[in-house]
Amino acid sequence: MRLSINKSVLLNELTKASKLIEVKNVNPALQGVYIEASFDKLVIISSNTSTSFKAELNNENSDLIIEQPGRILVKPKFILELLRKLDSEFVTLSTFAENELEIITEKSSLKVSILNVDEFPLIGFVENGLELSIDAQEFKTTLSQTISSINEWNQKVVLTGMNLKIKDNKLSFVTTDLFRVSLKEISLPENTNEEVDIIIPYKTLIELRNLIDSVKVFKIIIHDTNATFKLDNDLLQSTLIDGRYPNVHSAFPTTHEIKLELKAKTLLKVLSRFELTNDQNITSVVNLEINQNEIILKTTIIETAKYEEKFTEYKYEGTTNLNINFNTKYLIEAIRTFDDQLIHLTFNSQNKPVLITGAQKRDLKQVVLPTYA
Repeated sequence: MRLSINKSVLLNELTKASKLIEVKNVNPALQGVYIEASFDKLVIISSNTSTSFKAELNNENSDLIIEQPGRILVKPKFILELLRKLDSEFVTLSTFAENELEIITEKSSLKVSILNVDEFPLIGFVENGLELSIDAQEFKTTLSQTISSINEWNQKVVLTGMNLKIKDNKLSFVTTDLFRVSLKEISLPENTNEEVDIIIPYKTLIELRNLIDSVKVFKIIIHDTNATFKLDNDLLQSTLIDGRYPNVHSAFPTTHEIKLELKAKTLLKVLSRFELTNDQNITSVVNLEINQNEIILKTTIIETAKYEEKFTEYKYEGTTNLNINFNTKYLIEAIRTFDDQLIHLTFNSQNKPVLITGAQKRDLKQVVLPTYA
């Protein structure tokens, strides 16, 4: 194999591929990145068994020139370290003596050992199935708004991912750890009779969040037990979590005894002063005494600290008072997803969750269950 390629593009794609690699994988071949050059393209593949990455490069997107086709399997560590430090715009990759890869510039060369390419498993990337086109930045925003409600170590495996569902021409994303629930809904641009109900693993969501930054074309292709995410010239394919996600819609109250209208950013500044931890690194509980004229916030860290503050910057709707406790961290994370929006907090009783929504835009809903001090 011998080829020349734009260094920055190669570095970018190898970096993406290397992030999937698990250095302690029981299959040594999966500790490497598979690189195959044909006459018109370069394919880069990595996998950790449950998730696989594939990039396709050609002359148009990477100034690729292939002199001799071939395929190799290589651990990317030293290659990435060198590429990050090189000043050259282009690099040449050439296999040497069948067990070495040489990376060449005008002034330098690096030789690294290559693995047995025949041991790399055959990975099929499926690009046929139900295809959803979603704005890449909207999906990235959706991830940031919902991912904090996932506990990847939850004993209930179905709760270790995000539930993606299509029903009534709406695409909904739901996450929960049973202490809080996040729901984001997106209206599909085209009518569809399809109904989808899948669970995307947490680790896949993390990889997507890392990959989606500068993506222009983003698609989700759903097929059987897998989902393929198309990100411009890259594919990320993941197995799905088997099982049925719980119906969490009943967690969203439809009535309220108290409704508060306020600026998310204003309340976050106050709550940040209550996000204290004890010596065991356990987050504090914030107590809210809510009435028409003021909210008194209190927290106590046993044998360490007590803090109290009054908050009055809100509009009140209701006829009753309320005393309720929340995990401070959970409440902050839920409110933070609304940026600087005007938001509504609706309450029913000290044993019922708070529902947080935008005052105008209602596509995002957060529920946080109360706790005990």
